[in-house]
Amino acid sequence: MKLDDVILELYRLAETKEWDGAVTDEALSSAIEGMEQIWEVHQSDRMKNAMVRANKKQPRVWS
Repeated sequence: MKLDDVILELYRLAETKEWDGAVTDEALSSAIEGMEQIWEVHQSDRMKNAMVRANKKQPRVWS
């Protein structure tokens, strides 16, 4: 399952509140938790990549 598929499934859970054929509040809370975890992983990856780019030498620009 790709990340896009996971996100779409979480949105479907959040909209329908339906999990295993039954409407529950647990489906909504699980969808929200899943989206929060994806966001946290995304943010940590962005911060890690920013630090890696900051440590690379910048090319000199001769004017």
